[in-house]
Amino acid sequence: MRKRVADFNEALTSGRIIQNIIWDNEAYIVDLNAEEQLFEQGINRLGVEISDYAPYSPVTIAIKEAKGQPTNRVTLRDEGDFESSFYLEVGDKQFEIKASDFKTEDLIKKYGRQILGLTDENISILIWKYIFPDLMAETKKQIYGK
Repeated sequence: MRKRVADFNEALTSGRIIQNIIWDNEAYIVDLNAEEQLFEQGINRLGVEISDYAPYSPVTIAIKEAKGQPTNRVTLRDEGDFESSFYLEVGDKQFEIKASDFKTEDLIKKYGRQILGLTDENISILIWKYIFPDLMAETKKQIYGK
């Protein structure tokens, strides 16, 4: 048991366990950013409305109305290419949400780098609903074999 505890402690302090948990929850993390924050609330990771930086132009509003999309907030969704390009870069101490769509840099210039990332509230939800339970399960599995 002492070896299992030592091995678990090494994996925990090296960041490997948390990295694996983050990877296992990548879809949820990306969805928190793209769907919950950007589309549903129209906010960046600081909780600031994106329209505070640059509201939609009248032409964009007309296009969105024709598509039946919300116009009362900036969602950064037209066809969904931007948000479907979201991915994680996971390090041993942190992770970062990135996007690979061709318009990513233009959107960052217009709305700020803060469009990518989670609000403090969503980080808290991620920790307590996903990371903590997964960490407890992994602890039991590695130490007690359950």
